[in-house]
Amino acid sequence: MNLRIFDTPADLARAAARTVAQQIEKGARRIALSGGSTPQPVYEILGSMPELASYPITWALVDERYVPFDDPRSNGAMVMRTLFANGIPPSHRFVPFRTDLGDSHATAAHYEEEIGAEPFDIILLGMGDDGHTASLFPDTPDALQVEDRIAIAHEVLSVQMWRVTLTKPAIRAASLRLVLVAGESKRTVLQQVRDGADYPIAQATNGVETWWLVDRAAAPTVSS
Repeated sequence: MNLRIFDTPADLARAAARTVAQQIEKGARRIALSGGSTPQPVYEILGSMPELASYPITWALVDERYVPFDDPRSNGAMVMRTLFANGIPPSHRFVPFRTDLGDSHATAAHYEEEIGAEPFDIILLGMGDDGHTASLFPDTPDALQVEDRIAIAHEVLSVQMWRVTLTKPAIRAASLRLVLVAGESKRTVLQQVRDGADYPIAQATNGVETWWLVDRAAAPTVSS
C-alpha cells in the first residue's frame, strides 16, 4: 500500500490538491471527482489556482446520489460550489450525472455517452466506514461484478437510495487513483484493507497505481 500520512485533514487537502495540479502539469486531462466532506477543501484549493484555467481539462463525477441538482446531498452541486465557485473556465468541461433525466439507468447511459471510453488520468476516491468507494458497497455484489460498463445505476439498500456510479473496471482503468481518507472512524477498515480485506475499495485499487493520502487520525497502526 502506497500510504502517505499527514498530520491534519488540512495538510492532506493541500497535498492532494498539489498532487492533482502536478499531474495536470504533466498531462492529466481527464479527472473524476468523488463526493463527501474530505475532498471539498481539495476542490476549493484547485479552484483557486488560476494557473490551471488554461489547461483543457474534463472533470467528471465518480458517483452521485439520485437526487435533484439543488439537493444539498448532490455531489455535482458540491463540485460547482467548490471547484467552480468562480465559474467553469472556458477550457474546462464538467460532466455530472444528469439526475434531472428522471430515470437512473438513462442517466448512467447518458454519462457514458458524454464521458466516452477513454480511461481517466486521475480518479479521486474516498472510503466509507464500511469499506465502500464510489457507490460500490459491500451489499452490492452484483454492481461489483459489472465488467462491460463505464457507469451503472443501482439501488443501495444499506443507504436506502438509488445511486449512479463508475464501475470497478472504469476505476481500475485510470492511470492513477488517489484515495483520500480522514478521521479516526476510518482507521479500522483502512488497517483491514492494508492487511488484505476484500472490501470494495480494495477490489477497485489492488494491483493498480494507487496513492493513499491519509490523515494521522485514520492511519493504521504500524505492524510489530
